[in-house]
Amino acid sequence: MNRWINPSHPQTLQAAVFLGYFSAVFGILFTPIGPLFLLYIGVGVGAFGSANNKRWGYFLLAVCAVLIALLNILGIAFAVPNGVVRTLLALNASVFPAALAVAVVHAHSREYQRVWFE
Repeated sequence: MNRWINPSHPQTLQAAVFLGYFSAVFGILFTPIGPLFLLYIGVGVGAFGSANNKRWGYFLLAVCAVLIALLNILGIAFAVPNGVVRTLLALNASVFPAALAVAVVHAHSREYQRVWFE
């Protein structure tokens, strides 16, 4: 059965799937085609796989989410010398990727996928 959201997942994994879809849609809409664009596609595909209890989906979601969060943190580091406004914009842009990465690698999400995913 293919589903977009799985209500039997723990809250952290449900949040990760929802944020994965959210990040994928806006990342695909507003990111030029390139490596970051492919990471956002990976987040969307991984969220769908996680919603369907697939271990590959969880790992794809985790890897892509962590890479996007690290790239945003790197963007903050490069924005600091350019002034306060650019730094605040970079911080604002990194909120959802950081929340997604934290929700995916949270202990409840990891334990649930270890036990129940195929």
